[in-house]
Amino acid sequence: MSFCFSPFKSTTGYPLERKVIDRSGRLGSLYDASTDNIIDRRSCRRSARKTPKKQFICLLFSGDQSRQVSSVLRNIGYDPAIRLSIGLRMVTTSGISRVIDYNQSIDDNTRFLYYCFKATKEKLNITARKADKLVPLPLSQTNATHMITNILWGIEFLCIIQIPTNQSTNVIDQLLQYICNQLKNNRNPIQFNKNDLHLIHQLNNITVFGSEMCVGGHNSSILNILNRIQDWQRDDNFHEPLLYTMQPLRWLYSGPEFSTIRFNRNITNTAEAFRVDTRISYISKMLNDFGDTLHNLPTNFSSRTLNTRLKDAQQKYRFLLDSQDDLKERLGRALVDVHRERARLSILDNILNDQRYECLRKSELDAFRENILRRLMNKFLLIEKLKADGIENILASDLCQNPETSATIDDIDAILNHRYSHQNVLIILWYSSDRLLRDQENTWKEIYQELKLERQRAVPRAHLVYVDFSFFGQMLETFSVVRLPLVGRPTTQEYPIAVKKTADRPTHSTPRSPPTKARSHSEPPIPSSKQSKSAKSSPLSTQKRAETPLPTSKRKLTETSSPISKRKQTGTPLQTRKKQVVAEKPPLEPIIPPPLPSPKGSPVEINVLLLGETGVGKSTFINAFVNYLKFDTLQQAEQGEPIVLIPVSFLVTVGDRFDEIIVNFGDVDSNEDHAHQGQSVTQQCKSYVFDLNNRFRLRLIDTPGIGDTRGFNQDAKNIDHILNYINSLPHLNAICLLLKPNASRLNVFFRSCVQQLITYLTPEGYNNILFCFTNARETFYAPGDTGPLLRRMLNDEHLNAIPFKKENTFCFDSESFRYLAARKSRIDFDEYQKQEYVNSWNISVKESMRLLNFIQRCEQYRLEEWLSPRKAALDIAMLALPLMETLRLIIYNAKLAEAKSIANQVVLNSNPIAIDLCTRCAQTNIVELGPFWYMQYRPPVLRTDTSQHRHCPTDGKHFFIESIVTYELIGLPAGLKVEQWQSSFRNFLFKCDRLVHYLRQQKLPVQNDPFQAILERFLEEEQEISQIRNIDSTANRRLCEVLNSIKRIRQENSQQLFVANENLSIYELYQIIDELTAIQTVKKQVDIIKTSRQLKMVENELIIPANLIKKRLFV
Repeated sequence: MSFCFSPFKSTTGYPLERKVIDRSGRLGSLYDASTDNIIDRRSCRRSARKTPKKQFICLLFSGDQSRQVSSVLRNIGYDPAIRLSIGLRMVTTSGISRVIDYNQSIDDNTRFLYYCFKATKEKLNITARKADKLVPLPLSQTNATHMITNILWGIEFLCIIQIPTNQSTNVIDQLLQYICNQLKNNRNPIQFNKNDLHLIHQLNNITVFGSEMCVGGHNSSILNILNRIQDWQRDDNFHEPLLYTMQPLRWLYSGPEFSTIRFNRNITNTAEAFRVDTRISYISKMLNDFGDTLHNLPTNFSSRTLNTRLKDAQQKYRFLLDSQDDLKERLGRALVDVHRERARLSILDNILNDQRYECLRKSELDAFRENILRRLMNKFLLIEKLKADGIENILASDLCQNPETSATIDDIDAILNHRYSHQNVLIILWYSSDRLLRDQENTWKEIYQELKLERQRAVPRAHLVYVDFSFFGQMLETFSVVRLPLVGRPTTQEYPIAVKKTADRPTHSTPRSPPTKARSHSEPPIPSSKQSKSAKSSPLSTQKRAETPLPTSKRKLTETSSPISKRKQTGTPLQTRKKQVVAEKPPLEPIIPPPLPSPKGSPVEINVLLLGETGVGKSTFINAFVNYLKFDTLQQAEQGEPIVLIPVSFLVTVGDRFDEIIVNFGDVDSNEDHAHQGQSVTQQCKSYVFDLNNRFRLRLIDTPGIGDTRGFNQDAKNIDHILNYINSLPHLNAICLLLKPNASRLNVFFRSCVQQLITYLTPEGYNNILFCFTNARETFYAPGDTGPLLRRMLNDEHLNAIPFKKENTFCFDSESFRYLAARKSRIDFDEYQKQEYVNSWNISVKESMRLLNFIQRCEQYRLEEWLSPRKAALDIAMLALPLMETLRLIIYNAKLAEAKSIANQVVLNSNPIAIDLCTRCAQTNIVELGPFWYMQYRPPVLRTDTSQHRHCPTDGKHFFIESIVTYELIGLPAGLKVEQWQSSFRNFLFKCDRLVHYLRQQKLPVQNDPFQAILERFLEEEQEISQIRNIDSTANRRLCEVLNSIKRIRQENSQQLFVANENLSIYELYQIIDELTAIQTVKKQVDIIKTSRQLKMVENELIIPANLIKKRLFV
């Protein structure tokens, strides 16, 4: 395929030509060529029109000629100036220029098909210095440099086609070349035979950019576009500006104010501009690739080491995005200055070479890709491969209790020998690393196959463990296989570095620094002859290459189980197990028996929810609490390095003149807003997770404050957010209500919050409620005036079952942490104040320990086991959108059945999102779906600032989006008749209305009908679609008729339920919920919503390194 050419001739004269980005320009409009933006959208009607000589252009080129998006734009006539404006984001892209956001890889299997139809040329007959006779002078000083004097009108589109790997590129190229030739010669509609149509249907990865009036969504069908070209050519309503020709204002007007307008049009053809274009394109492509890689990695590894490296990579990626934005912004400003002759051209090179953008240099980006991302991806693929083959994977670095301690390979030997000392099968440990895998790949594959075969032949089957030393401090020199037999001493088989054939490899069995004790049982099973043979270090035989990927295999318990599994089955006392552990404890990794069963000895998670009024000091309490765990005394805290989990900002007065000083302590956190007095500082729930010791992991959940000055709606939004957050947890250990001890009355919003919490909990959870008083120094560490108010509120609300006594009441003085922050800011206090805060710190440390011991004794409140009306309301609210999307899916397929299109059906897909979005702040595309059009919400782009939803009003007119739903038309029969679709529709809707009827009966302070807003939004979408010109919305009108009928049907359902006086129990209600959730389409969406919520929880989670706080063992 020959290299393509530009379809538009470059001009060297005085006029300036620009491919159109902003299509609102008309003859006489003013244009700033330094930023490529239209300044004044005026219009002059005195123009001449003519038809271009060459009207049809079609280009076909491949990905090997245009690896970067910038070169794609160059190939279709975008000059260097406009490419720079697009690349630096100086313009809002539209039409074909949106190809800059194309995020798929471009390679040898990528094809570009560009089509342009030039309909008319429009010209303003204007002469130098006399433009004011046709176009009035600008009313005020303008930033414009040019006026649009010629416009080329027409249509254009660019199809990016990814050829499937199972298709012949030559055959596809012949088909595309045929299409290109037909379009060049305007042979429309194009005639296709059956084979051509079959090939076109195989091209299912096509993205289309072009005139919005024609193309619409990016996923438009290429066949649909080709079939409609003739209509678009004839109807000038589809024609849009394609090319602007402009004259300088200083040439058009004679006034002195225009003679000072400078514009250097030649800089974009310089080497400096080329370097900027090339560098920006390369950076954008690399960061897009990085984003794809991170998206394809798991959100959470089971390995501590890999999780740390993944979080580091994500943080570095966000830093690169910020650096890219800053670089583009600086280059854009500098380019304007150079264009207007206010700066020299060399400023562009100076910015590119600035030290602050060193992270964006090719060597740095390549290193990040190869050393960080590719290594993480390879590790992920290896782990999946091992899982698929039932091989346990362990990173040696994860076995070190203290990562900062330099452990040795012998230490790992001891830990592993202890870990597997009571297994009833042969254990095979394979020591390997990424370096050995890379340098000796063939040997690695041979060992892999041989050990799989050995495991299979062993009786009973052996357990194979891959011990990975990739991130370990001491380098592993060679592959080693350590066998831990049921009786006898461990043996080690090492592999020399240079190995050609497996048969030539010298094998030997020698002890490799084994621990002093061998594995034994009180009654060891007698191994068979096969098992004894496999336990020896016999030469390994060569097998076939290893296969690849997926799930984890779990060891089945047999009659000769380890002591732990025996305890679970027969009730062996915990003390017996503890004595065995102590007797066998190696020098590293002391094992403390967990109080509850947990996988692989991981710590038991203690979840504590913190609730309180706005301003009560939840965030300060968390900061203070973690420092009470780290420092026993205030003096230690002043001399050490305090932990600041949440940034604090407060005012202190010092000195005899009461000088005011603002103390800022900690780094800026987007989840904390100190700028708006009276509003909750914490914007959404956030978890702070840290290990108390080997047995317990504490999760403190910070929440938005109740009683926000933005009103009841904001409080309702905050409470819903809090309850949805904890509804995604497996259990709660404690609900901590924070109060100030000297309140004159309890906030009405706080009372409402407690009421809603109680309707969410069942009485079984009341004993998990406790009360913490902040700033209690002034009330001598007692509840103060708030105590009687709280007791009265519990009595008034008939909540006497909630205990309020010394045992579950704790008094702190978080002011001691503020004192610490002020001292770290070099603010001095007198001796009396210092002693006050020293005593305060000591008392708060004791209360912290008492609090933790109380929480530890609380029985877990398992959220999935208890049902309540408020929990039901949350579950129904989560189901609302999946149910209504499924209802719309039923209508789609019913309408297809009515149209006798029984060979097709619409299916629904859903994808998770990790940020907050609603129908007000989300952007949309109009997408074609067979005879229908629908509004599709755009998946969010990964950015550092994901707070756009926080500014949305809580007016009930829009609803939350927790997944991106797409529809697809597939060529499979749905299998139902029209009557069956209609019956399914009515039964489905009736079940939904039974849920609404239950909510109304409960009279909860929540939205009684979560479906109504969604149905109204569906109708609004249909209304918007019907107003789009030049699309066939006939099928949508029929859909709209059904949606309009739903209101009447629901009123009938409501009347029927009211007359029947249906009064469901909570269990009957959940039977309906379970029936609806079991529908595959609904279940798919619900699972995705749960995934989205988990992603958000991980995003708003801070894991505190174990070495930051002091270990405390609880009895």
